[in-house]
Amino acid sequence: MNRQDMTNPRPAETLYHVMWRTNQLCNYKCIYCFREGVDEARWREHPDCGKYAPDHIRSCFDNTGKRWRIHMTGGEPFLYPRFVELASGLAGRHQLSINTNLSTDNVRDFASSVPVRGVYVINATAHIREQEKRGDHGRFIDRVLLLQDRGFRVRVMYITYPPLLDRMTADMKMFKAAGIRECAVKIFRGEHDGRLYPCAYSSEQRALLQSHAPSLKEQAIFDGKISFRGCRCLAGYRAFNMDIAGNLTRCSTLPAEHGNLFQQDCRFDKAPGVCPARECICPYQGLKFTEKRRRFSDAVTLLAGRVSRKAVRTAKAILGK
Repeated sequence: MNRQDMTNPRPAETLYHVMWRTNQLCNYKCIYCFREGVDEARWREHPDCGKYAPDHIRSCFDNTGKRWRIHMTGGEPFLYPRFVELASGLAGRHQLSINTNLSTDNVRDFASSVPVRGVYVINATAHIREQEKRGDHGRFIDRVLLLQDRGFRVRVMYITYPPLLDRMTADMKMFKAAGIRECAVKIFRGEHDGRLYPCAYSSEQRALLQSHAPSLKEQAIFDGKISFRGCRCLAGYRAFNMDIAGNLTRCSTLPAEHGNLFQQDCRFDKAPGVCPARECICPYQGLKFTEKRRRFSDAVTLLAGRVSRKAVRTAKAILGK
């Protein structure tokens, strides 16, 4: 970088976001899957999956003239046809965020072919029971370590499904002992044994989950703060939901149509709108894209509580109590 670049740095490029459900096929049958009872075809691939060549999909993103963070989920994205070729092409100019179980053999090809700078994060969900049933547990750890060694940021996510809570702490310690750098809890939302979670967690279970320091997004979900009605939101303006066929909508909750990216028809709102939904179907979208004023105050309160609890523990340690 020359002196002029240092004194007048280029402004950061605005990122646009798309939540892309790449495919519906998944090779795992987790009992707590959010698609259980909703999508009975989840073990068959959608006919539109792989309809467009990787180069075509890359060019469609490029031709918008914008830089995208492409959040890929499924199904299992690594089962997408020619997935490594697709990811490698997209990561040349854009950023990828991938939700995966890391159960497929093409992970090694991904690690060696996809540019690290083009991958924002790999959210590797640890489906413990499925891994143990299939003998995948060791391979999961090996693949996380391989990606870490190549420079990718890998975040192992542990689902806080109630029957797993008794073993969760030991499992998290095991991951860290194996050399996995980043492990986090993902709050379970759904029904178990006739009760709805996260509301149904007991006080003891809540204390356990809090001991694992949920992220601010997970804490908001844990606390049931998943309504963003009245908040200004980037959805439809700089953030979209996209299905397997490339159809764009405002978000998972509101089906306002914004064209089809794969047909190079992407329609952007001229300004952020106000969220009218009483509840967000995908609170991760709401937490990421709604205005930050309200959420910032929640975050400050949460952090202040954590700091206060830490101060009390420190004081007790000093006083020997």
